Amino acid sequence: MKKTTLMIFSLLIVSLTFAQSKKDMEQYLIQHEEKINNLESEIINIKTNLINTTTTLGLVSKSNLDLEKLVKEQTFLIEKMINKNDSLLLAFKQNKESDFVLTPENEEDSIILIIQSYLACKKWEDRLAYVLKTDIVQPYMKAYYSEGYKARPAIKNDISIQGSDFKIGDLFQVLANNVKYICKKTAGGVKIDWEASVGYNSLSLLTFKANRSTKPTEFRLKVRLGTEYYEWTPSQNTHWHVMIHDNFGNYSNSYISKTSVEGKKMYEILKDGKEHQLILEIRIESEDYSLITKFINEGWSKE
Repeated sequence: MKKTTLMIFSLLIVSLTFAQSKKDMEQYLIQHEEKINNLESEIINIKTNLINTTTTLGLVSKSNLDLEKLVKEQTFLIEKMINKNDSLLLAFKQNKESDFVLTPENEEDSIILIIQSYLACKKWEDRLAYVLKTDIVQPYMKAYYSEGYKARPAIKNDISIQGSDFKIGDLFQVLANNVKYICKKTAGGVKIDWEASVGYNSLSLLTFKANRSTKPTEFRLKVRLGTEYYEWTPSQNTHWHVMIHDNFGNYSNSYISKTSVEGKKMYEILKDGKEHQLILEIRIESEDYSLITKFINEGWSKE
């Protein structure tokens, strides 16, 4: 009985949070409607002013043949401007109607609705309804947003889903406002892997380096092969040099043994010369570089 009550209570919380996000999106639609009304008023004023100008020029042209050509040119420009403004207004109305998904009709709409609701949350706490492992990530999110949180709504045209026909357990990417979000289809619907999406680490790479910690620590990092070898670093004959940096732009030089299982795995991923998202375990070896002690995963999700 207690478990049933708790489950019903949890569902009520999620429903209330979803309703609030839907209300936020409806407010954005109202704002769009106000913009349309203002644009329509401006277009009416422009049309009135231009028509008055045409009439005035027409009257003047009767007594001045030199202005007849000007009247024709102005009339052409007026018609062109009116047509352009009418087209702009039509496009604006059409975009407004498709900016936000309120009633999903298919899988794509449902995913877009989740992303839009997540991004439109006015408080970071409201995002908990849309993420994986809520109890685990809640303290991480609290620390992450401690320096400030801001809702970042996204319109439908700025959201791109990588893939389709997802099965339960599938991971996939969604791009929204040029930011990559890692999602997973669960029995309870699509959820966002918050840790993977923001590249969460328990501490920044900068702090880790400053502490000179020799304890191997796990990081989500962006990694690519490098070519920097010095007399105080491991040899090019025995180690791969890699450039690593976290999501805050903190860079570091790191090395991994070429003959180790970890090193061979990493090289197969990095040999294309591109930057890759990896989860690695590293330790500080000196003030100049770190050693990679473990390759954990390709990609930032551990799901």
